[in-house]
Amino acid sequence: MALEERLADYSLVQKLKAGDSDAYDSLNREYAGKMFRLVCRLAGPEEAEDLVQEAFMQIYRSMDSFRGDCSIGTWVYKITTNVCQDYLRRKNRRSWRNLFSLDWLKSETDRELPSPLLEPPEIAEIKDDLDRLRLAIATLPVEQRAVLVLHDLEQLTYQEVADVLGIALGTVKSRLFYARQKVRLIFEGGAKSEMPRS
Repeated sequence: MALEERLADYSLVQKLKAGDSDAYDSLNREYAGKMFRLVCRLAGPEEAEDLVQEAFMQIYRSMDSFRGDCSIGTWVYKITTNVCQDYLRRKNRRSWRNLFSLDWLKSETDRELPSPLLEPPEIAEIKDDLDRLRLAIATLPVEQRAVLVLHDLEQLTYQEVADVLGIALGTVKSRLFYARQKVRLIFEGGAKSEMPRS
């Protein structure tokens, strides 16, 4: 973490610990959208608002324990990911197809598609691919899903993922390898979908 980032984090943390409401507003502005996107990608949009609120409450309650070993951003991702993983474990026996939906991915892709250049059959094929990708990611065990989402979708580095999840760098790479392999097999129709295990 760069010196400037460390100083900015230190300053913000001191204000947060002192109960500065402007600092809390700043934290909300900086991370609420990122947290919401992460929650949708990990646990689905159905409970996203509640899970983001739960994550913020945990952040506020544990602010005094923040030691500065990592950036605030990494710490926020860590708490948010833990909230999602706990939620998924609690809800593991529910209808998992409804539990995990990446509607954000479909809507983002729809906006980015050069629609005038594509024929309706091509658009339909892309949407079908997105549905299969959603299902493939949904079937991953929670730990593998977290690594895949944080690295491949949120664009965190291997080390940042390791810091967020509190696991070794080698474990990140191993879980990512197996997650990608499973997603590829399911996406390409080479494996049957199974209910995700925690």
